[in-house]
Amino acid sequence: MGRPIVVVANHRSFFDLPVGFTLLENVGLRPRILVRDKYFDIPFVGWFLRSSGCIRAGKGWRATIETAVDTLRNGRPVGVMLEGRIVPPEKRFDNGLGKVRRGFLEIARAADAVVLPTAIVGSDLVWPINSRFPRFALRKRPLVQIHIGKVIVIDNLTNREALDAVSAEIASHISRMETSE
Repeated sequence: MGRPIVVVANHRSFFDLPVGFTLLENVGLRPRILVRDKYFDIPFVGWFLRSSGCIRAGKGWRATIETAVDTLRNGRPVGVMLEGRIVPPEKRFDNGLGKVRRGFLEIARAADAVVLPTAIVGSDLVWPINSRFPRFALRKRPLVQIHIGKVIVIDNLTNREALDAVSAEIASHISRMETSE
């Protein structure tokens, strides 16, 4: 068995979660994704998150990290959104990302894991940030694209180097997908 995997993706919409699950399961990965604690208390949404194996994040960072590391050590990938929240278009930088957070590095280092950068584009066209529900069009459906990047081994990188490498990999795929739309 190879090293544990932390899947790190950008975050543009609530639709990132079901779309990400579907793609990752199709390539043989079934990650437990970190999701902000408050969403577990919403009817149906909480049920979906619990039944999907998501990890509560936000209340007690130490407990979140311990659960994520245990998950990785037990052979299951962990998914983390790079920015830690949904980033609206006006808060994104020129590289397509919002302000990135480094919590995934602590998880990856503690479990001796590698990082799998993943870019998502178009999910916010299906489920806009201020909408309570997704918008499923019968015609002119928006294109949601996901690209899985190259695995990054962070062992010999400083936190800044690792954060820059993962961000650059995700941003390069966002750029390619947005120019191909």
